Amino acid sequence: MYLPPAVTWDVKPARWHRAALWGLALCATGGAIGFCALQGLGASSLVLLLALLIALLLGARALRRAPSGSLNWDGAQWQWLGAGQEAVSELACVLDLQNLMLVQLRSAGASKRYLWLECQDNTARWTALRRAVVAAARQAPSTDPQPEA
Repeated sequence: MYLPPAVTWDVKPARWHRAALWGLALCATGGAIGFCALQGLGASSLVLLLALLIALLLGARALRRAPSGSLNWDGAQWQWLGAGQEAVSELACVLDLQNLMLVQLRSAGASKRYLWLECQDNTARWTALRRAVVAAARQAPSTDPQPEA
C-alpha cells in the first residue's frame, strides 16, 4: 500500500471557536441587559452580571489555552510539535466536515489530545493532510482480536 507524502500542518485555535464565543457573549450580554432593564439593578441582576463576567473570562481563557503547534506526517509516522516535540502513537479522525476536522492524538505517554484542524488557504495541502490522516488510520495495527478461522 502506498502512503501519502509528507505534510506539515500548522495548528492554530479554530476560527469558529472565536466566532462562537463572541456570538454567545453578545447574546448573553443582550439577555443580561434586558433582564437588568426589566428587573432593575438589584441583587439578582448583580449575580447575573457576575456570572456572565466569569463565563466570559473562562471562555477567553479556554481560547487562549487552545492547543497550537505543528502536526507533521513524515510518510510513516505523525509527530506533534506543540510545547515540546512528541511522537504520536495513534492519530484518529473523530469528525470530518470537509473543511474542518477533529482529530484525536495519543502520544507515547498515553496522553490524549483533541485538535481542531481547519482548511486555511492552501486547499492542496489540506487535501494532502486529509489523505494522510485517513491513510495513517488504515496503516495503524488493529488492537481488536482477530477471529480464528
